[in-house]
Amino acid sequence: MTTRHRAATALAALLLLVPVAACSGKDDAEAPPDTAEAGTTTVPELPRFPLTDLPAADAATAGNHPAVVVKIDDGVHSRPQTGLNQADIVVEEEVEGVTRLAAVFHSQLPDVVGNVRSARSSDIDIVDAFSRPLFAWSGGNPGVTAAVLQAERDGVLTNASFDAATPAYFRSNDRPAPYNLYVHPGQLLELRAPEGQGAPSPLFTYRADGAALPTSALPAFGVSVPFTPNARVSYAWDAERKGWDRFQVDGEHALSDSAFVDADGVQVAPANVVVLVTPYGTSPADSRSPMALTVGEGDAYVFTDGAMVAGRWVRPDAAKPWQLLDGSGAPIALTPGRTWVELPRVGTEVAVIDQPTAQALLGVRR
Repeated sequence: MTTRHRAATALAALLLLVPVAACSGKDDAEAPPDTAEAGTTTVPELPRFPLTDLPAADAATAGNHPAVVVKIDDGVHSRPQTGLNQADIVVEEEVEGVTRLAAVFHSQLPDVVGNVRSARSSDIDIVDAFSRPLFAWSGGNPGVTAAVLQAERDGVLTNASFDAATPAYFRSNDRPAPYNLYVHPGQLLELRAPEGQGAPSPLFTYRADGAALPTSALPAFGVSVPFTPNARVSYAWDAERKGWDRFQVDGEHALSDSAFVDADGVQVAPANVVVLVTPYGTSPADSRSPMALTVGEGDAYVFTDGAMVAGRWVRPDAAKPWQLLDGSGAPIALTPGRTWVELPRVGTEVAVIDQPTAQALLGVRR
């Protein structure tokens, strides 16, 4: 089956899951060097941060450092988390009955991020996409700990765990252990960033400012990603915010209290949501722990600017980023801004939600 046919089939299946819910002849030297044509001044383009493609005058200098990836818990006792709205990219993976977040900070470094939790086998290949980032985590069984340390020796990451950078971490009194460990990302860079290491490479392709969506894009109100009974995640397009408001129903949060906010009470609403349907295996370090297999390929659904583009993700090498391809094999470009990447396992009933369902969610937004 061709990529086009696979993507078309996947899109049809997904939509069925909608719940109830020239030259002038003059010497080149005569042309003014700073104009596009007579009387028109060319405005120099600002540099951009690689993980969001957002412009900033100081992007080249302020971003001249590695990314910091922090493992953050997403269980019922961990909300609200701190610093998530400043993450350029967040990758959500399934663990034992819940999900964990790999939050990637580069363009902004909040003072505090947390709560910080343990590493998983899935994390090695995930962080490999971010150009040898600092990896912040706390705890792990001997197998996972050995894998992280080996990944550091292999040049995949820089270990910035609690044990390796203790002064950057602290315990809070606002909740019980183990849900009360926090980290200062800026201090991690001071303690652990390799000398001379600069910014990470881009992970995704982005549309130029003002560029139209591809013809393959379909209007979308939102998406539901039911990872587990304790991690039922939805996003609804919020035209006012120009983002996808995140909601999560779990054992402590009913629909009326499902708005996913950070510790400042601000709802998470990224510009892009990328759903990568992912095979899972079993962690070689723990038979009870699922392991996301993020090298390979699978169905992809990209939600951006109020629309969805269906296609495939392809990643033949862990040291390379995910390629997002539409049905014609062309790259799917995102909207400049923050992105959440969801890794539901194959078989999860990812569903486009309808307008009434989206409106119900937006009715409880924060």
